[in-house]
Amino acid sequence: MMSIRGEETGVKTLASKSRKRYGGIVAMAVPLLLAGCAGNFNRDTGPEVVTVSNLAGSSFGGRQPIAGASIYLYAAGVTGYASSATNVLTTPVTSTAAGTFYIASFSCTAGQQMYIVSIGGNPGAGTNANAGIMAALGDCANLGQYSFININEMTTVGTAFALSPFSSGYATVGTSSTNTAGLARAFASVNKLVNVASGQPYGSALPAGATEPTSEIISLANVLAACVNSTGGASGDGSICGKLFGYATPSGGSAPTDTIAATMAIAQSPTLNVTSIFNLAATIPPYAGGLTVAPNDWTMPIVYAPSGLSTPNAPVIDSSGKVWVANAGNNTVTVLAQTGAPVSGSPFTGNGLNGPAAIAIDASGNAWVANKGGTTVSAFTSSGGVFSGSPFTGSGNLSAPASLAFDAAGYLWVANSTGNSVTELNSAGSFVTQVTTGVTAPGAIVIDPK
Repeated sequence: MMSIRGEETGVKTLASKSRKRYGGIVAMAVPLLLAGCAGNFNRDTGPEVVTVSNLAGSSFGGRQPIAGASIYLYAAGVTGYASSATNVLTTPVTSTAAGTFYIASFSCTAGQQMYIVSIGGNPGAGTNANAGIMAALGDCANLGQYSFININEMTTVGTAFALSPFSSGYATVGTSSTNTAGLARAFASVNKLVNVASGQPYGSALPAGATEPTSEIISLANVLAACVNSTGGASGDGSICGKLFGYATPSGGSAPTDTIAATMAIAQSPTLNVTSIFNLAATIPPYAGGLTVAPNDWTMPIVYAPSGLSTPNAPVIDSSGKVWVANAGNNTVTVLAQTGAPVSGSPFTGNGLNGPAAIAIDASGNAWVANKGGTTVSAFTSSGGVFSGSPFTGSGNLSAPASLAFDAAGYLWVANSTGNSVTELNSAGSFVTQVTTGVTAPGAIVIDPK
């Protein structure tokens, strides 16, 4: 079992400490007395350092244990996209002949996104320096959820595809300092595609009603296994690994040298050499349930089908990560949380919705909806309530509005598909002006950032 505890960081004082315990992690607030100031002030002790003990798992290539693999534990970088990650293990752990490994103790910081990597080793055919498999673990503070981790090709596919916008290789996974929330959401998506604890392609965090691309995950995992369970190779040498690395090499890019980099390259160029990659899997693959023919591409979509969707179109994402969808078929708006589950009250009805065709989010998080089936624009607050004064008619100047967009000043521009015009509304929904010259049946509108 894994044990986990929090440690105080920063400057300690002689003042008494108050403690609060959350889920087995101890957080400590330290009052600090400042000379020359009246009263007491609380000092922020900085990010919480978490010490994790007894992390165990296994490294497998297909159904074969990988002996002698080097196990690394990384914290994703925050100095830029695909920035260098930090290896938190002073010395890599080596897997046993049974493929198992054990990490006695390590420290990381709450909020850091952690992932584990197995490089090299012998899967039975001989040492393969090009074998690379990985699994995303998530927030350092939540690592106590894992009592055992199964790293294999399935977890590699789920991890590499979810993290592909942030990575270029197993040691370069990171984001900018302003998008740590986006990276955290990507890590959370891994367990929607696969189950890191079991090493199976059935996401442990997949929302009810959602469908993952199970057969595609299994098929690509079988391709990786063909390389992992070999003695390796390099692009152009005719080996299974060499063929995989060659097919995965993007135009003008460098050839991958391990199966993790190859998977990330495939995720980033999912239409490249699809059939050739598919055909690399063994005739009798280690994982059952894959595709029988090559897919059109290697995209790995999670399909959400919550009740209430009807001819959905024009989905947009607000600043909190919620997805707003216009349902033209039943005059409603569906709002999904980041998990893919409908938020409370969704789908939203009424508020003048009539053939909703497009949605735009304003700077305050309100959602404005073009009612193409009528002559109005409806607006909802960020929580789904009716925005004051909605629906808006534009003083009678709206006609089958098909598209809308906000400019930098917060004004809403509406394309009137049957009115041969573009209408401008202010942030309160009031009419400002209308443009008709040179406009014929406008169907879409975008704002020039200048």
